[in-house]
Parts: sequence; structure tokens; C-alpha cells
Amino acid sequence: MTYWLQKNKEMMESHRIQKTKETRVWKRWSEYAVSVGFHQDIWLSNLLPEQRVHIMGAFAAALRRRQFSRPDEKELASKTVQEAVAKLGEIFRANVGYNPTHGTGSHSLHPLLTRQFRGMRNLDPGEVQQKALPVSVYRELHRVARMSTLPLDTTIAWLQTMAYFWCMRSCEYSDVQGDRRTKILCVRNIRFFDKNNRDISRNVPYLSNAVTVSITFEFQKKEVRNDTISHQKSGDTVAFGEMCPVRATIALVKQLYAYRYSDEQVQDLPINYLEMDGKSYTIPSSLILLRIRHAVTTIGQEVLGFIADEVGTHSNRSGGAMGMFLSGTPVYTIMLMGRWSSDAFMRYIRKQILSLSHGIATKMLTYEQFYTVPDFVHNSADGDTRGRHNTNLATTSNFIGIHTNTRRGLHPTFNLSH
Repeated sequence: MTYWLQKNKEMMESHRIQKTKETRVWKRWSEYAVSVGFHQDIWLSNLLPEQRVHIMGAFAAALRRRQFSRPDEKELASKTVQEAVAKLGEIFRANVGYNPTHGTGSHSLHPLLTRQFRGMRNLDPGEVQQKALPVSVYRELHRVARMSTLPLDTTIAWLQTMAYFWCMRSCEYSDVQGDRRTKILCVRNIRFFDKNNRDISRNVPYLSNAVTVSITFEFQKKEVRNDTISHQKSGDTVAFGEMCPVRATIALVKQLYAYRYSDEQVQDLPINYLEMDGKSYTIPSSLILLRIRHAVTTIGQEVLGFIADEVGTHSNRSGGAMGMFLSGTPVYTIMLMGRWSSDAFMRYIRKQILSLSHGIATKMLTYEQFYTVPDFVHNSADGDTRGRHNTNLATTSNFIGIHTNTRRGLHPTFNLSH
């Protein structure tokens, strides 16, 4: 019963997010319809299909220049505009039976809108990827935490360590703005196993005996449910050995159990939950970002090659991918551990990283010479079968007899003894 209650809860949450998006799009369309004089015909029922397409194009242009969004010098991304127009088309279809973004008798996007969106994409600025964080940044977070008297700093350091090893999205370990499909991790998503593979997750005093920790991501951006990823102890021996996925997770879970909730109540506590001065908080991503950027500034651009403004809470995901890649982890393993459904993670792998090219020049000298197979030479045998002759058809050592012209209705003879 608990399983179906959870599934129902997830479906309701997904439906709520979809309804929120529909409400936002419809609100913007209503504002636009009033601004251009269509408030009395908001469904465009008095227009011809081609005229509706033109109105949709004008609405897309208004979205693009942020007519209904927070003021910003940057235009709204083409992908966001296209998604909003598509959502509006679905609303029309559900309520009046036609989609104004389609042409007459068509069920696909009108060519005019296709060209408009392509033009928007061509004008979009290049995607700026957040820089990957090296391990040294996480060690700096732990150094600050050891010197601080605030449990907040310690919690953030452990959260970031987890985020690094599991290549986490910010919405998986912190509070973010806006509606997200991805679920933040709770205690119930974490299981600990000892050296004998026994589950000791509820045996809090003995969590230090854990050698493996498994985290189940209930619902993710790629819409895969209950994806479980496991890590073993890292054996970190640098400084205080804080860069360990098992140790980081144990520290966070023990802290949550210490808040005097019942065992069942603790299971639903998010991993970013914190109590200070008699008050409870869930740590926002904005606060974590400040700590990350402070650590980057402390280490300095001369060491890292980038400044604080070039990193963000998504830098954990790219940092984890980079860490695995530089260590020689196979691509398919990176995809599994980082929960990528394709090789999209490769865009996180920075070609400008000096360590990436380590030893490549030496390896390129391994073979002084190699033989190139000559190109295959085509002849008349590769043309129309009706123009083939016995003399230019291929033969094999396993075939006895000759190839005969198929127009004569004859068949070749096989030697069954071979």
C-alpha cells in the first residue's frame, strides 16, 4: 500500500507542475491577447488557420523579448519560447479542438514557426557551461568547516562532497527556485551496508561500520524512477580524509537522527535539513553557491584557471564527471554513475583542462609506422545484376561450379562435402 501511495504522490506532483506551467503560459497569452485587441476572441475562433499561425509567431516574438517576464537585457532562450508556444497549442487543442501553431490539415508545427524558432536558435548566445570543480575546492570547504563553529558550514561541506561523488543536480540536495521534476533526497533514499553486505541503515550507532552507501534517486530530470547508485569508501588519506562518499553520507544522516524525531519521521527529512538556534531550515542553493564561490576565490584564479563567477551549483555535476574521466573511468561507467541517459556528459569534459592531455603526446609516438588498406576498386560487377557476366562475378574457395545467369532459371551447384 505504501508503494502505491508514493506513486500516487509522485503522479500528483508531476501533474501539479504541469498545471503550473499551463497556468503561467495561459496568463501570458491572456495578457498578450489584451495588448493586441483579441481579448474578445481569445481563442482566435474568428481567424483563418494561417492568420492564427501569424498571431502565434507574434506571441513568440513577444515572449522572446521578455514582454511578460522579469526585465533582463538577455532575450528569452529559444528553447523556452518554443516550449511555451507548444504548451499554448496544447491548451487550444484541449479546449477548442484545434492547434493554432499547426497549418491547415496538418498535425505538425507550421513551417513559418519552424523557421522562426530556427532563427531564434541561431541568434542564441553560446551555452556557457559552469566550470568543473576540482577536489581542492571541496577540501577548502572542509577546511573552512573545521574552523567554523556553525553547523551550517559543516553541513554544506558534507552536502558538497556527496554532490561531487554522485554528480548531483542542485535540486537533488538543496532548495531551488521554481518547480522541478527532480526530487530532493531524503533519509529514506539512503542505505548503508557493512562488509558482509548487511543493511545497517536503521542501526545508527553502527553506521560507522558501513563500507558501501547506496542512494536511490526516486524521480529525476530524465524521468527515470528509483535509480540506485552505490559508492564504496574512497580511502582518502589527505588531510582529515573528508573526501569519502560513505563518510559524508554517514555524517549527514547521523545529524538528522540527532534531531529527536521518530525513526519513521526521520525517513522523510531532506538531506539539507538543519536546526540552529531552536529553528529549522532547509539549506537553499543560493547559500551553497556563496560558499562554493568563496572557496574558489580563496584558492585563486592562478591555481584554478577560473574565477568565482564562472562556477555554480551545477559545477558539482561537471566536477564529478571530470574526476571520473581524468582517472580513466570508462565512458559507459561515467554514464551509469552520473545518471546520464546518453553521452551528453561529454560537454562537461573541458578540453582546456591541462590534465586531460597528460601523456597523450607520448602515446602518440607509440607506432612509428602503420599500413593503410588500399581503397576498394569498384568494377562493372557492382552495377545492375542484369548486366553481369560470369567472368566478373566473385567466386569463393567454398563454391564449386559457376555463377549462372538468373534469367535462365538455372541454379548453381553446391558441394555439400565442404
